[in-house]
Amino acid sequence: MPKKYTDDQLVKLCVDSANEKLAENVITLSIGPISSIADYFVIATANSEPQLRAIADFVERQAREKFGVHASGSTESSEGGWRLLDFGNVIVHVMTPEMRARYNLEGLWGDAEKLRRMRPELQ
Repeated sequence: MPKKYTDDQLVKLCVDSANEKLAENVITLSIGPISSIADYFVIATANSEPQLRAIADFVERQAREKFGVHASGSTESSEGGWRLLDFGNVIVHVMTPEMRARYNLEGLWGDAEKLRRMRPELQ
């Protein structure tokens, strides 16, 4: 059965949902041209563990309700501070500032095109 959404629509939904829960520094990396694991990473910062869970849960719920898509993998770091939602071509990383700095996904995937969408009130 063909999916009823495009990857770009799913990325936008994930970014908008993270922003709605006040995530910070939300970026999208277009990794498709340099990797076969996914087409996009969405990376967002949460300032506390409760906010991290709220953002990840909301993104997952919105994707399910709007597009009927479920994260095939939803993992949380054993140390806390990082939640990963795997929607296939779109992988969402919600991280605390400490985890984001430690793992530096933007640097690791430095060759990827960065697409930034800020909360509307910050544009």
